Amino acid sequence: MNAAAPATMGAASKADRLRRLAGYVSLLGGISVFAIKLLAWQVSGSTAALSDALESIVNIVAAGFAIFAIRFASMPADRDHPYGHGKMELLSAAFEGGLISFAAVMIFFTAGKSLWEGTVLREVDLGLAALGFAGIVNLALGAWILQVGRRTDSPTLVADGHHVLSDVWTTLGVLVGLALAKLTDLPWIDPLAALAVGALLARTGYRLVRDAAHGLLDKEDPALLARLVDAFNDSPVEGLTHLHRLRAIRSGDLVHADAHVFVPAHWPVEEAHEAMGELERRVSAAAGFQGELALHLDPCHPGVCSGCDLDGCPVRSEPFAGRVRLSVEAAVGPARLPRRS
Repeated sequence: MNAAAPATMGAASKADRLRRLAGYVSLLGGISVFAIKLLAWQVSGSTAALSDALESIVNIVAAGFAIFAIRFASMPADRDHPYGHGKMELLSAAFEGGLISFAAVMIFFTAGKSLWEGTVLREVDLGLAALGFAGIVNLALGAWILQVGRRTDSPTLVADGHHVLSDVWTTLGVLVGLALAKLTDLPWIDPLAALAVGALLARTGYRLVRDAAHGLLDKEDPALLARLVDAFNDSPVEGLTHLHRLRAIRSGDLVHADAHVFVPAHWPVEEAHEAMGELERRVSAAAGFQGELALHLDPCHPGVCSGCDLDGCPVRSEPFAGRVRLSVEAAVGPARLPRRS
């Protein structure tokens, strides 16, 4: 049995439009920030500023790929992709993480070369002003993209937002290093700041790739499972009890979940089918997700009688003692029932 989420097609279309807008804004913002940082490097001669500009190239490439990923992920399910195309957003996040890691390697190389050959700083004040402006632009851009990504459940935009915000920290590090180099008249501080920038980027890239890999491998999402279990506890349907073997995966902004529920063994198939459909609709609405929920029928067992609220049950072995509020741990495992004597 399947129950579609209650979200309307209009709401889904609005979310798609917002994702695409965020992708284009990210691309245009990345190009603008890169131009500013390139200017800062040209006027100052700072290795750290060059490293920061190299990282912005990654932002541009990643934003371009994100636009493609968002459009691809929004395609409806088809014969070849029955669960939709949402996983493309995770591939995009992994791609972005890989680009960030590559940028870190390039920064390490550039900074090492500058330490070996020496650095000559020029118009440091103008470079500092340009980098400061670029940092402010990235802060506003990254915060907005991250907000849109979380609101629309877009792994691509969440990754892009974190990436842009990490760029703010790298720019801040460059500003501090370049300012110290000027104040102390020790130009070698500048490439050291570039090395610190590279280390921060390497850490960000690793985290993005790791999180994307977890999603692609369908690693358990505790927060999602908790939402589903709370929704089941808060959406009772008479005669249906003891949710177990719950599983859920994400595919972009869509959720695919399935579980087993006990139904009265004496019910005819049609009655059980209607009750399960009602439970699926209630749980989907209470959990508030887009996607599908599939519940499987298990015939009841004497061990569940005390938690079953069905009136006039002809096969009841114990009186109803009240519905038990399930935990996530109980819902994801097999049904824990006493053995038959």
